[in-house]
Amino acid sequence: MLSRFFGSGPLIVAAFLIGCSGGADLPTGDEGPAADVPVGDEGTTEDSSDDTSPDITPDKYSSIAPSYKDLSPDEYMDILGAKVVDEGINFAVYSENATRIEVLLFNDPEADLPKARIPLTKSSSNVWTVYVAGLGVGQHYGYVAWGPNWPYQEDFSPGSDIGYITDCDDAGNRFNPNKLLIDPYTRRIHRDFDWTKGNAGSGNKRNVSSWGAAAKSVVITSDYVWSDAETAWRENRMKGDAFEGHSQSDLIIYEVHPKGFTKGAGSDVSVPGTFKGVGEKAKYLKELGITAVQLMPVMEKPENGTYWGYNTLAFFAPEQQYADPNNKELNGVMDEFKAMVEALHAEGIEVILDVVYNHTGEGGFWGSKLARFNNSFSYAWDDGFDDLSLTLIFSFRGLDNAAYYELGSQEKPELGKCAYYDDTGVGNQVRTNHIPFRRLIIDNLRFWVEEMHVDGFSFDLAAVLGVKDLEPATFDPASSVLQDIIDDPILQKHNTRIIAEPWRIGQAQLGGFPASSQKENFGWFELNSDFRDTWRRLINFDNQSLTSVNVKSALTGSEDLFNPNGRKPYHSVNFVTGHDGFTLFDLVSYNEKHNGGGPLNPICLSYPTSPFCDLAAGEDNNDSRNWCDSNEVDYQRCYAVKRQMIRNFFVATLFSQGTPMILGGDEWMRTQYGNNYAYLDAADNEFNWFSWSNWKPDQERQRMFDFVKNAIALRKSLAPRFSPDGYEEVEFLHPDGGAPDWHSRSVMMHWPQNGDLPAVVSLINMDIANEVTFKLPEVADGWQVAVDTQLYYDWSDYIGDKDNKRISYNINPWGDAVLESNNYGVKSRTIVILKQKQ
Repeated sequence: MLSRFFGSGPLIVAAFLIGCSGGADLPTGDEGPAADVPVGDEGTTEDSSDDTSPDITPDKYSSIAPSYKDLSPDEYMDILGAKVVDEGINFAVYSENATRIEVLLFNDPEADLPKARIPLTKSSSNVWTVYVAGLGVGQHYGYVAWGPNWPYQEDFSPGSDIGYITDCDDAGNRFNPNKLLIDPYTRRIHRDFDWTKGNAGSGNKRNVSSWGAAAKSVVITSDYVWSDAETAWRENRMKGDAFEGHSQSDLIIYEVHPKGFTKGAGSDVSVPGTFKGVGEKAKYLKELGITAVQLMPVMEKPENGTYWGYNTLAFFAPEQQYADPNNKELNGVMDEFKAMVEALHAEGIEVILDVVYNHTGEGGFWGSKLARFNNSFSYAWDDGFDDLSLTLIFSFRGLDNAAYYELGSQEKPELGKCAYYDDTGVGNQVRTNHIPFRRLIIDNLRFWVEEMHVDGFSFDLAAVLGVKDLEPATFDPASSVLQDIIDDPILQKHNTRIIAEPWRIGQAQLGGFPASSQKENFGWFELNSDFRDTWRRLINFDNQSLTSVNVKSALTGSEDLFNPNGRKPYHSVNFVTGHDGFTLFDLVSYNEKHNGGGPLNPICLSYPTSPFCDLAAGEDNNDSRNWCDSNEVDYQRCYAVKRQMIRNFFVATLFSQGTPMILGGDEWMRTQYGNNYAYLDAADNEFNWFSWSNWKPDQERQRMFDFVKNAIALRKSLAPRFSPDGYEEVEFLHPDGGAPDWHSRSVMMHWPQNGDLPAVVSLINMDIANEVTFKLPEVADGWQVAVDTQLYYDWSDYIGDKDNKRISYNINPWGDAVLESNNYGVKSRTIVILKQKQ
């Protein structure tokens, strides 16, 4: 998430995970299954009237598959998950503190009871395993676990409290055998949790079985056949900078929601809102000129895991809601994701995934006051929820709460290890540098690269991954998984893009991420919030000088931040807008956020007292400005001024040194109606999706699209200037050609001719009222105007005489003409790019 998290960062109500969709009350399922299910150490086969498969008898399973019997303790970590091997399946899961784990096998995934319950054996490396012969692809399963807070008793049955001591003990254990658990390494779940059949909560819901309600893990193996062209793409990507158009300097990123990108009317795709739809938009992305699409989270999340999806439950499983609903194939979701990747690669578009390893979708406490809604959608409080005991148990928490999560609250130390440390704002924080999750992160990244052909990753709240285990206030990247990631040989082999969102709540670590100790020029990219803030303030505010916002550093790739450990200008990811914040149009249209009742937060209209109407969410300090009101008499000029500022932001992003990142839809002046944190499930609507049918006929929007497309093309033609391999000396000049005045609002950047690279100048005039004349350096063959963002070239008096009103005349406004003198007047609040004629 791109919010700054300085001071009052957005604190998501943890209870959102169990919010009711459609207004229905969450059924408690208090009765639970009626049948008793005694189980001994030998395992048990259940009776089921619709199950005619042969029984699984003890002679069909053993502690580990024959092929794995000679593994060393450390090698057990290599077999985590459900592996098809030796004509059966080997199940392996990590837990340090469990005293018993069983795998429940379902032939009917909707059954309340499994076909069989089989105990696993614990190894010295804390990996629990069992091998079952005769099973194969398509098997549905889940785990249940017992531990010190809920010891195993032979007469336990689902829906009972037999063996229960406490929901959480002093060590932080939260084992509950009534809750069926997702395998952390599963490649698919069969559906989302079904709240009509059970409850995932502990506390006063501890005795409610979720065996029938839970999402079952599914054993799948992909038989997708990659094309020869895709194979060639992969080989080229491994060439690194030798792959034409995809060197480090060529990267231009476009961030977009995998559903919202194509769900809206007019997207012209066969299955809107899906992976398939994204793939069918590859030609559009190529036309725009970007080289990498960054998708917001695509991994399985809870059904109520928000529209954005930053609440992962199954890290190896693509989200089913982004697949064609008519595709019922077992491998359908995975295959559609692969087909999307292949379609994007075919048009030269890399695929970068936004990944969330700092927390999971299990959330935190439900809270002592939680919004509940009955069928009439009236509002009520349920005072029976206990802060200390009531949490969701989907997977990690039930397998080993203390091993997977950072325990102990900053605000409530009296709760000890029954509270959750939280520098993420969503109720829990993962122990990213403890054995199981540190390993999962590397395994997961390798999976998405090797199996799914992904080209890169952007890490949500990546600073959390750099903290010491059990010392979460200490940032120590060199000894953390951050260093593991950037030194990983598989990721390096595939030239994987590794991008950090370099902060967590209250702390920014911009510039603090490591370079590889193994491979030259391979290091963490970082989202440069200094760049964002610099340009927002300089363009939107009248009282900011060049010095006060450190324009020089922002223009040249923040050498002070990235050069100390050998990283390059391109490791600075330059952005002005991202998914959590204002869109570019809203950045010039609103003085403050409007996150109350509206099209992207409708719950605030009907139920303003609901905790899901979270008015505090979203950044308050946006450096935004409403340049004029839409009800002004001269609305056309008002609208034109906003477009000029948007062009300024695009030019700043594309023609500063570093790697540019664009928020998808900004090229069409997309709005979120002033909402800068449209993350809720209720925001999954036509007001948040791309509005292709409204955008395409609009001449002003078409001109903005054309401006961005051509500005990107210019940037790519001058890539060595704006994404160089080193911090080459750029000449900064006063408009009169002398030394720059950093206390002013006008400056010239000059890149002299270098071999085949033409000379380039960037003329920045943020004076609030005055045109400034710049004296240009002498250059052979003269100067051509490549970009001029001023209002005039987009104004009706100029456009009215043009045959084509859908293209931008702010690009090459003079055509191929060369300036007759070395003086050029730059209008107020305007940026101009000139290049040497070639």
